[in-house]
Amino acid sequence: MILLFKKKGLLRFLSAIETSNAIVRTLLRSGMKIQYSEGFHPKPRVSFLDTVATGVVDLALYVNVKLEHEASDLDIESWKGIIRNVAVQGLELVEIFPSDINLNEIVTSYEYLLFSREPLDLNRPVQKHSGKLFIPAEMMNGYELILKNGLYVVKYTIERQKIFNPYLIDGVFLAVRTKAFYGTVELREFLTKNGGKIP
Repeated sequence: MILLFKKKGLLRFLSAIETSNAIVRTLLRSGMKIQYSEGFHPKPRVSFLDTVATGVVDLALYVNVKLEHEASDLDIESWKGIIRNVAVQGLELVEIFPSDINLNEIVTSYEYLLFSREPLDLNRPVQKHSGKLFIPAEMMNGYELILKNGLYVVKYTIERQKIFNPYLIDGVFLAVRTKAFYGTVELREFLTKNGGKIP
């Protein structure tokens, strides 16, 4: 089963591990029958796509969950209501897809929006925490820079292997991951139309 969440508000400041824990706790509170790993310390079989940097609003927070029974047996609408009732504020369930496809095997890229009060120099070298330098414009695919309501907004897509922390760009005060893609198709659209089956 695949769930799509939005992580907004103050929850965007949770680390990747804290976000994972919050989602797993939400699912357990809902009473969902999740498979557990084997061994001395069994854990719920829940996996995530690439995490976002702390502080990034995530509107494409996809989660793979292995259930004890077939996802197709679920009453999706009922479970949406149950999960929404037990979720913490700032963690919003958007959709449930009864698919067991491995998202990490098909997702190729993401779309981001960056907000700044001043023009952004995307050709200026930026240093990662590892010390490695990179030029944001060279990592982004088809970026657009627009001025909207007095704010500079950059919209771009980026391949999974090129992801970087957008707050490393000087002037960015808000970053949002908006979509995930399977090739050129938005993941949500793909899961809705194909039920998670690759044509």
